[in-house]
This record gives sequence, structure tokens and C-alpha cells, in this order.
Amino acid sequence: MKAIEFDSYASGGNIKIPVNYQDWHGARIKVILLQQDDLTSETRISSRPIGLAEGKFKVPPQFFEELPKDMLDTFEGKR
Repeated sequence: MKAIEFDSYASGGNIKIPVNYQDWHGARIKVILLQQDDLTSETRISSRPIGLAEGKFKVPPQFFEELPKDMLDTFEGKR
């Protein structure tokens, strides 16, 4: 099964499919409609105040040191 996602508007019982998906014409498809809220998750995240924890903690210098090789290998899926 192949899936795509795009934003569109429903009008008169029709949904416009973007031009780059027009080759799907005549194919059997399954349609799931999700009504989008006016406020998207991206907007909620970006509207959050910056600096709420200012002065409440300090990043220790060790945070910026290079990680041990075995730990890097684990993060990179080599282990």
C-alpha cells in the first residue's frame, strides 16, 4: 500500500488532488478525511514563550565534551 499526504479543501463533494499525484487517476484508493484545526501543532509550539527556565539551571562544561566512541556507535546503530 502506498500513502501520500497533502492539504486540500473539500468543495461540492470533491477534493482536488495535487498535480504531482494525477497519475493516480482511475486507481482504487482509500480516502481518510481529517478536518484540520485552525491552530496547528507547529503554531502551538512556536507560540510558546522563550526563556521560561532562564537562570534556573546551568549547562555543565562536560555537556560539550565529545561522547565516548562506544556511546556514539550505539547512537549511530553500529552496536
